[in-house]
Amino acid sequence: MSESKNELNGISISDLLDNIPIPAFIINKHHVITHWNASLEMASGLSANEIVGTQDQWRPFYKSQRPTMADLIVDEVQTSELDQFYAAKYHPSDVLQGAFMAEDFFPDIGKGGEWLSFTASPIKDAKGELVGAIETLVVITDRKKAEFELTESEKLYRELSQIDDLTQLYNSRHFYSELEKELERARRYKQPLSLCMLDLDCFKRLNDNFGHPFGDQVLKKLGLLIKLHLRSVDSAYRYGGEEFAIIMPQAKLKDAFTAIERLRLEFSELDFRTTAGQTVNVSLSAGLVSAESNDSKLSLVSNADKALYRAKGSGKNRTSF
Repeated sequence: MSESKNELNGISISDLLDNIPIPAFIINKHHVITHWNASLEMASGLSANEIVGTQDQWRPFYKSQRPTMADLIVDEVQTSELDQFYAAKYHPSDVLQGAFMAEDFFPDIGKGGEWLSFTASPIKDAKGELVGAIETLVVITDRKKAEFELTESEKLYRELSQIDDLTQLYNSRHFYSELEKELERARRYKQPLSLCMLDLDCFKRLNDNFGHPFGDQVLKKLGLLIKLHLRSVDSAYRYGGEEFAIIMPQAKLKDAFTAIERLRLEFSELDFRTTAGQTVNVSLSAGLVSAESNDSKLSLVSNADKALYRAKGSGKNRTSF
C-alpha cells in the first residue's frame, strides 16, 4: 500500500494515524505492516522503523506467531475460523461493514497483562477490492476490573441475602425456591428426593435457663455440624428460630434416615458449656419424608412437619418418617 497524499494540505496516512490517540496499525493484502502509529509505538515498545515492512504485527500481543484480527480480515475468513481464535469474544461491528470487534485478555502485555478492545476493518480501493486492513486497540483493563468487582459484589450480595448470619446456612427465603427446583428436577428425571425438618428439643428452656448467648452457641454449632454432614448435592437452611431444613436430592428415604440419624446422634453427644461452667447436652428431633409425584413444595413441607411433630410427641431426640 503506497503512502498517498489527500486533499487536506498533503497530510499523509501516517500523519493522520499519528494524530490518533488510539494505537493502530495497517497491513496490506500480503499481511505486511504498512503503518504503525505513534500511539502503538508507545504502547508496544516497538518503533515504526523497526516493524513497518515486516509481518510481525503479532509481536506485541502474543508469545508466538499467530494471526491478528486484521490478518483474519485480510484473509476474508469465515466465522468458524474467527471462532477458532476468538471463540465468543467477538461480534460484527454495528457501524463498519465487514469489520469485527472483540475484547480479550493479553497476558504477555506489560507486567500483569492487559485487557484490550480491538476493532479490525477491511480497506478497499476505489473498485471495491480488498487491499488491506486496519486494526485499532484500546486498553480496557480498568473497566474490566471494575466490571469484575461489580460482578463479585453482586454475587456476594446475593449470597449474603440468602445466608443466615448466625448459622451460615441458607435462610428460609431461599429454601422454598430451591425446594421448588429440586421437586421439578426429581419429577423430570424420576429421581428420589427427601426432605428433613429438624428442631432443637426444649430450646426455649435452654434460653431461659442459660441465656440467649448460650442458645446462639448451640444454633451456631448445629449449623456447622449440618454443613459437615451434607453431601455435595444437599442443601441446608435455617427455617426459623431453632428449626432447620435439609433438602436431600437423589436420596431414598432409607439412606436419608441413616444420614440424619448419624447427625442427630453426633449432635446429642456434644458438650456445651454455660457461662457458669456447667456442661449441657442438647438433643434434636427430626421429621423425614420422601417426595411423591403429586407433592408440591407446601405439601412436602407439611408432611415433613407432621413427621417432626410425631418425633416430638414420641419423646423427642429421635427421627420420625
